[in-house]
Amino acid sequence: MTGAPLVVSHTLRLRGAAAESVVTALRNRPGVRALDLTDDGRSMEIVYDLRHLRIDDVEAALAMAGAGPAHGLLQWLRRGWTRFTEENILASVSAPVSPCCSRPPGIQHRPMIRHGDEDGSI
Repeated sequence: MTGAPLVVSHTLRLRGAAAESVVTALRNRPGVRALDLTDDGRSMEIVYDLRHLRIDDVEAALAMAGAGPAHGLLQWLRRGWTRFTEENILASVSAPVSPCCSRPPGIQHRPMIRHGDEDGSI
């Protein structure tokens, strides 16, 4: 994909990996702008370009590093919301530009004719 970057930022709670392996797995990925792990290594904030990387790609890289997103209903809902917003951003960017006044393109504005005025006289 080309065009202006679509930079997003997400905080993920992690389970099961050393901080070095997480940083190594994600630092050099295309699209990663910034990566910040907490001191205890239990969560990270990642800033990336949606044109190159998605949350599913981040989770796959974490899994390869021996980490993964934290378990639990709240974390599952947060990741679902993240996927939804990423899809929404990408759909909005790829949508055609909408015309003025919510008129579909190609429809010409015609003056309204009132009932009984078919000939145009009043």
